[in-house]
Amino acid sequence: MTTDPTPPAEEQAPKSIGLLDGEGRQLAAACLAGAALGSWPAFTMGVYGVVFFEQHLSLWATATSVFLALGVSKGPRIWARPQVLALLLPSLWVVLAWILPVGGTSGIYQVLFWFGVVITVVGLPAMAAILVRLLIPGAERLRGKRALAAAIVVSLLMLVSFGLGTQHPRLLTCEDFTISGNYAPENCSPGTGSTVR
Repeated sequence: MTTDPTPPAEEQAPKSIGLLDGEGRQLAAACLAGAALGSWPAFTMGVYGVVFFEQHLSLWATATSVFLALGVSKGPRIWARPQVLALLLPSLWVVLAWILPVGGTSGIYQVLFWFGVVITVVGLPAMAAILVRLLIPGAERLRGKRALAAAIVVSLLMLVSFGLGTQHPRLLTCEDFTISGNYAPENCSPGTGSTVR
């Protein structure tokens, strides 16, 4: 009995790497959504040392709508799951902000401030991951190495965004900030902005 020493054709040819395969799409979508939502609050944290209220409220609206949609589509029992209850963290921040005084330097105010920063900077990419899984067919299979890769990419981009925010005087001028509708930070560079012609 003789055996053919050449492997079958599918073993000979290297695996084709396509840009549009399912795994690539899932990973790219997770990275894109997480970085798109997480980079702006990281940048503003670098520039101003704060996360803007629009970002808090955007996270609150997104998390609350997903929380309610899950309850409507799956029934109220779904709300007992810890990962679903985590969607209420932005609402907790809103309630605490409502109850506590708006400004101040007390310890409670500082805790509330940092709680808002953490849930927004961590919550926006996490919310992106939830939305990707809900809206892209097959994305729920993004696990293991691919999920870790997405988390690393998003974290790296947020870290770079924060770094760019701290280095804004080298990149942007005061006019760049004002023309875009943002407050010009104290240490911004004077001159004509790169977005102004």
